[in-house]
Amino acid sequence: MTQELKLLILEDSPDDADLIQRVLKRSGLNFQAVVASDERGFFNALNDNGFHAVLSDNALPQYNSTEALKLVKTIHPQTAFILVTGTVSEEFAVKIIQDGADDYILKTNLTRLPTAIMKAIERKKSQKEVEQEKNLSVEIINSLPGIFYLYDKSGRFIRWNRNLEFVSHYQYNEVARMKPWDFFKADRQTISSTAGPWFSESGPQGEEVTLIGKDGSRIPYLLLQTEIEYGGSACLLGIGMDISTSKKSELELKELSVQLRSLTHRLNSIREQEQRRIAREIHDELGQQLTGLKMDVFTLKNAVAAGKTANQLETKFGEVFSLIDEAIKSIRKIASELRPSMLDDLGLVAALEWQSQEFTKRFNIETSFNADEKAKRYELDPDVATGFFRIYQESLTNVARHAGPCTVKSTLEITNGNIIMKVMDTGKGFKSDNKEPRKTLGLVGVRERAMMIGANVEIFSEPGQGTELILSMPLP
Repeated sequence: MTQELKLLILEDSPDDADLIQRVLKRSGLNFQAVVASDERGFFNALNDNGFHAVLSDNALPQYNSTEALKLVKTIHPQTAFILVTGTVSEEFAVKIIQDGADDYILKTNLTRLPTAIMKAIERKKSQKEVEQEKNLSVEIINSLPGIFYLYDKSGRFIRWNRNLEFVSHYQYNEVARMKPWDFFKADRQTISSTAGPWFSESGPQGEEVTLIGKDGSRIPYLLLQTEIEYGGSACLLGIGMDISTSKKSELELKELSVQLRSLTHRLNSIREQEQRRIAREIHDELGQQLTGLKMDVFTLKNAVAAGKTANQLETKFGEVFSLIDEAIKSIRKIASELRPSMLDDLGLVAALEWQSQEFTKRFNIETSFNADEKAKRYELDPDVATGFFRIYQESLTNVARHAGPCTVKSTLEITNGNIIMKVMDTGKGFKSDNKEPRKTLGLVGVRERAMMIGANVEIFSEPGQGTELILSMPLP
């Protein structure tokens, strides 16, 4: 069963409207018709929508087919419009077709009307499908994450997507007047004053280029371009992807590699310095004390062999005990500098308090440390506690090296499920922010240690306003 068509007939003569319907019925056309005889009736009927075609007389009282055509094109442009009139000049017929009418039929030759209706409806249907396909292709092109363009061999842009306008900051009318080489600066001679170098018989050619925006911005792009036939002519189709993120990552990886090599070198240097320091302390302090102890023991041995009395030996024994005490202190000092025993015995808070006191004694920099009750009671994982302690040591070392005369205030607290350590000095500071932190090896080491224990480091500093380091980590 064929689809029932809905027809709107604009006709002020009831006899002519009836004649048109009889002709259509005799042709076997399956339809339902609504007749309107004036402008108001036509407008009200057209608003109901759903009509496949409008059959309009040319001249009605205070209304005509030209006005009716404008209304149809405005409200329902996909509805076919056929002029059905008794007489019309050839000039008017040509004009109304140019204005958008699908056909015109004389009332003296209505036998062609059914065929004209079906052809007009099919043509409108095809136009609608083409329009839908066009809209779909436009949406697809505009939804691409990169840039898209199509231009001919003269360099004239035919199509492009909104993203090209967005990233370049050029308006539509500006892009329409530009050439592709106005946008891009290629790493190689990819773009020249002619389109020739862009075409390749081997297929798409990927090139790294720099897109230069209207505001002078420079964005690296990877362009994939190939020749296609469009509108009967050879054209270039290009798609470009922003590779600034990958370029930035590449630079960051190179920079990180340099930093890691420098950090490794520094750690090796620090290890050698520490080993020399320990060897020197063992040799100069512990070695001398043990040598003195050996000499005193040898003297005691000779004194005993010579039959000296206890009173005579007591003084020498006192010297031996004193040397033993000094040796024990030296061993404890060396061991505590390697790793404070209180970090294992008494916990992080006690170790940080001790380190603050030692720092004050060694560098004569006033240092205060305070911990809240939650931090004092909380028992951290040993590896995490070691990480916090070493970061605190490195922070104080950085203060001693770079801050100049100042004071240091440090805190450790637990809040909102996080343990937070702050180290604030009143030194000379430096220009930095957390988007581009200062790349000193000390800070690199701090960030590496923080990353190893799953903590986050933020550093805030301004020249003349000191530096604040904030180390935070979620508690399990």
